[in-house]
Amino acid sequence: MRTLTGIFLTLVLIIFFGHCSKDIPEKEVPGTIDKDTLEAFVPKEHPIQVQNDGGEAVFWNTDNDSIFVPRGVNYFWIVSANGGYQDRFFGLGIFDRVRIRADFRSLKENGFNVVRIFFDSCNDDPICIGNPEANGLNGSYIDNIVTTMEIAKEEGLFLMLTSNDLPGQGGYWDMVDRGVNDNFGPYRNANYLTGSGVEAAVTYWGDVMRALADRDAPFESVFAWSLLNEQWYITNEPPFSLSSGMVTCANGNTYDMGSQADKKAMAVEGMEYYIRRIRDTIDNYDPNALVTMGFFVPDYPNPMRAGDFRYVETAGLLNTGPLDFFDFHAYPGVEPLGKIAENFGMIGYTSKPVIMGEFGAFLNNYSDQADAIDAIQAWMAESCQYGFDGWIYWGLYRAPIGIGDATWGFMDNDREIMDAMAPVNFPDACDPSLLPPRNIAVGALTDASAFLSDQTPGMAVDNDLSTQWGSGDYAPQWLKIDLGSDHPVGTIKLHVAQYPAGITVHKLEAGSTGRDWVTLDTFSGNTKDGDVLSWTSDGGTESYRFIIITTGESPSWVSWREVEVFEDILP
Repeated sequence: MRTLTGIFLTLVLIIFFGHCSKDIPEKEVPGTIDKDTLEAFVPKEHPIQVQNDGGEAVFWNTDNDSIFVPRGVNYFWIVSANGGYQDRFFGLGIFDRVRIRADFRSLKENGFNVVRIFFDSCNDDPICIGNPEANGLNGSYIDNIVTTMEIAKEEGLFLMLTSNDLPGQGGYWDMVDRGVNDNFGPYRNANYLTGSGVEAAVTYWGDVMRALADRDAPFESVFAWSLLNEQWYITNEPPFSLSSGMVTCANGNTYDMGSQADKKAMAVEGMEYYIRRIRDTIDNYDPNALVTMGFFVPDYPNPMRAGDFRYVETAGLLNTGPLDFFDFHAYPGVEPLGKIAENFGMIGYTSKPVIMGEFGAFLNNYSDQADAIDAIQAWMAESCQYGFDGWIYWGLYRAPIGIGDATWGFMDNDREIMDAMAPVNFPDACDPSLLPPRNIAVGALTDASAFLSDQTPGMAVDNDLSTQWGSGDYAPQWLKIDLGSDHPVGTIKLHVAQYPAGITVHKLEAGSTGRDWVTLDTFSGNTKDGDVLSWTSDGGTESYRFIIITTGESPSWVSWREVEVFEDILP
């Protein structure tokens, strides 16, 4: 989650000799499965299931026998707590059923069908989910979760209930700590890969499900249980920080830490085991439920999140992970969606549905709300090309600015984003008319009269205005772009890189296969860094393969930040 992943628990390092074990720890654990509860509780049928439709997995609404497209919002209630900010949606004394009902009703009226809520991000105070005085859970807090499930059922919405982490209270992290040793670092690595860590998660989920079943919670209001908001390992802690030696994990498999392939296999297979164990626990109480897990984007094959110690592995899980669908998080204005989808490994993937459980317009990327709306709608439409099957916006209410990465919220400025995103107003999220014009020059072959070693010609077509082609010399200089084949060309935009300002002369020419070059325009006048020189066809588009810009006069070394070529005629 964009706003909550910075909340970490400080764990005590306990040295434990030997590898991790699959066996349940000898110490008595809180919350074993209650057979009496299981025998008394009759699970409800969930109307939303996953089915195959023409060779592609889709969500299916069994109530009306039609495809179900998740469209919704993340609902958090972030307040000041413990010197920072925390989501206290269900917190005792903070939980507001009147507000929740009104908000649910408004969402339903606007055509939304799913609300994603973190059921345990309030985890380190007496008002939170963990029992502050003993092992297990805070019953009054669970009552608030049940109330929310009841309101959702009454208002006709489905909940995606998401765990952010193990609670700081209730004894669960004490169990995880027993797996910490020289081979397994504290916190998440021990939680996911050691026997005691997995048992802690199994115990926690057993406690949650049993407490809900004890209260006859309407499980049919749940769209899905999300095992983790965002799963990731820690690269600078064992075992991933190790460069040699063998480690054995909770799944019973042993891996060579001198092998990157073994480390990757450990990450995938260890998470498969973790998921399977928790899923078995959920199935004891809610066997018809959908189960998922959230992930932010991995940092390969396209490098992303430079310097981030968090390791995410999704491609290996897509075909073997025991989840009903995947929840991938991707925000516009950060990285290109095509590269994000490639890193997730989802290009061409149809075996299970994939939703975008978090996306939103960051305030520091989109200062204007109208620009934010355009970016969000275009992001959704583009995501359809990569196989996303549903969208849950971040979020209903704007997070406090102090949290560092707040987004525009549904409720901002008379609910303008809610209205723009509402299925009743925006029924087809995949509408291609919402897509921005495509710059067909991105990644094209380039050549130039000269260039600096760190300002190569390709930087003029890398879709990044922070880079540039730099000739390293004064005029005359030229830059040539090869689109690979003839394309209709309606508009060309030249982004100026120039200091100092002054008089320049640039000739824009185009060529096509088997035809002579034509001069499209000559730009002459006073220009400065950041200007955009634009040529637009005065009628129907002609097809060209080659674009060349020749600079005959300039007060600075000749450079271009970006050259954009569009098939469309743009204003």
